[in-house]
Amino acid sequence: MKQIKFLRSFYTALTVIGIIVAFGFANLPTRNLEVTFLDVGQGDAILIRTPQNQKILVDAGPAGKILPSLSKELNFFERKIDLIVLTHPDTDHVAGFVEVLKRFEVKNVLLTGVRHETKWYAEILAQIYKQQIPVFIANAEDDFKFGEVALDVFWPNESFVARSMEDANAISVSMRVVFGETAVVLTGDLDVASEKEIVATSQNLKAQVFKLGHHGSKTSNSDEFLSAVNPEIVIVSAGKDNKFGHPSPKILRRVWGLEVLETSELGNVKLVSDGLKWK
Repeated sequence: MKQIKFLRSFYTALTVIGIIVAFGFANLPTRNLEVTFLDVGQGDAILIRTPQNQKILVDAGPAGKILPSLSKELNFFERKIDLIVLTHPDTDHVAGFVEVLKRFEVKNVLLTGVRHETKWYAEILAQIYKQQIPVFIANAEDDFKFGEVALDVFWPNESFVARSMEDANAISVSMRVVFGETAVVLTGDLDVASEKEIVATSQNLKAQVFKLGHHGSKTSNSDEFLSAVNPEIVIVSAGKDNKFGHPSPKILRRVWGLEVLETSELGNVKLVSDGLKWK
């Protein structure tokens, strides 16, 4: 009996040690930038993990989709997200933040502040206010630094706080995430008219990776914008056999010859950069 009790205690101790060791390794700096395009069906959600293990979540997809996808990328002990970005208030981009805000400790929020009347957006704003999370308003003049990683916000170019917009897609928070010589461009559901305004500013949009705007819709992803970004890899975040026909065959023809990765076919798509190249 004593031997059995000793073995139980011994194996219990090993289990505890294993959990502690796993937790420690999971939170060590990786020296790489990881960008994971989460499979949330017809919606957008991108998890960025910096070399210093800071975590940024850009959009969170529709309700009920984000947590299963996040659980594949974050271990049980990872309960802090350093920044969440609401590119615009559409439900397929932000509804999942209700679950995220209840489950994780969110340190900062970036959004446009545009007025939008939906229950999901109202609940998100209520949670942010209740938890007293610092809020930053997206502006092309303001960038964010996470160690060696820069979030270069290039749109919108003016404040839309408390303003109503018939189409909030046009002011989607758009950014170039830069690490060393590598970059990825994220544009939410930005439309062609806004893309053309951005290109006209002649700012640096170059990136090896581009997530197609508006799930690959033909209302986004203009020739001019694609030429300015000049990507090698394009990501499509859309639901399988969705009713909108995303990604548009016209846009797929436009990016023919590039590496196209679709979450509807591959699930979570993770790209890793060492600062020199993506793999």
